[in-house]
Amino acid sequence: MGDLVNLRQARKRKQRDEKARKADQNRLLHGRTRGERTLTEHERQNADKQHDGHKREKPTSGEEDQSPEVGENNVVSIFASDDPSDSEVK
Repeated sequence: MGDLVNLRQARKRKQRDEKARKADQNRLLHGRTRGERTLTEHERQNADKQHDGHKREKPTSGEEDQSPEVGENNVVSIFASDDPSDSEVK
């Protein structure tokens, strides 16, 4: 004779198995823990900060160039005058 099967328990077992199978599929699709997501986000932010720190920005048309005067020999004069007419090398 066959084994007795409690239909209520069989139905619940089937639902649990279905839920576990669906959870496995979702883990494959979205499968990163919160710690992994935050770690990746922090690494991305740090890389962006480092990259932005190495950028050279050109002054816009409204801003004046704040660089010191450069002579003919590409020598920066630390005693540069503010008067543009006095730019001759002596």
